[in-house]
Amino acid sequence: MNVEEELREAMARHVADVHAPPTLGSSVRRARRRHAIRFRTAGAALVTAAVAVTVPAVITSNEPKPVTGNETASAVVKTKVTVPDVNGLKLDQAVKTLKAAGLQVDDIAEIPQFVTAQKPAAGEEVEPGTKVTLTSALQDLGDLGDGREFGGIRVGYLPEGLSWGNWSGKDGFGKNSYTTSFDEPNKDGFYSIQIVVYEGDAASFVGKRLADFPGQGAETVEVKEKKAYLANVSEGGEVAKVGAYTEPEGGTHTIGWKLRDGLAVEVMMSQFRVKSIGKDKIKDELVKIAEGIHPISE
Repeated sequence: MNVEEELREAMARHVADVHAPPTLGSSVRRARRRHAIRFRTAGAALVTAAVAVTVPAVITSNEPKPVTGNETASAVVKTKVTVPDVNGLKLDQAVKTLKAAGLQVDDIAEIPQFVTAQKPAAGEEVEPGTKVTLTSALQDLGDLGDGREFGGIRVGYLPEGLSWGNWSGKDGFGKNSYTTSFDEPNKDGFYSIQIVVYEGDAASFVGKRLADFPGQGAETVEVKEKKAYLANVSEGGEVAKVGAYTEPEGGTHTIGWKLRDGLAVEVMMSQFRVKSIGKDKIKDELVKIAEGIHPISE
């Protein structure tokens, strides 16, 4: 048996036991359900659909050097593959990219979602059969670029280190509502700050909270000389009592106000963000973000 035959046999042994798990098909089918995104009624975080796919690597090899004289031929089998960066791609494009890199993924069709996170991260060297989890979300408002301009508003200030979460939603908080989030890197799909814009009749939702929340214990603050509520909002949409909720499943720290008639905004901070910055900085950060938001047109 020559060197090339030995190499092919070694490669065959490496890939012989690489198989997609029996749950792969059901994972993909679940991702095809129409309601891939749910919004918490309190205006909390986006729940994204995680598409877990097993990605067996294709074994590649370096060509062996020719044998001359008494030299001993040696073959090197590369058993790892570099994970490509598929963040921000459409889900079907992400699958094609993984396949083009020598990874094996089942085809996924009719899922108009975009990848917002991947694990293992891009650039990692992984073993054959490594499980790659893609977190995806809809982009109802299309490609927002840096995410700072949507729903008739412009977001002027964001805390350092946050970037657009590569998703957007429409009508999830009532007709003519728009939302997106800004996230810290490498947080596996968890959002940090979410902003919801209420336009037209939808703005009355914030108007009602402005009237009701102070009586439930919300703090009243000012955003550019306009009254705003600052509260930890429960799953049921009420002001949460102090100590009633535990991280990370607790209420959502929220500031809400009206920019003008028919245009209102809520800015929400996740419990994961609270853990990152500390509870004593919640108010200052939410107020500062709110003060940087203004209508695109008056």
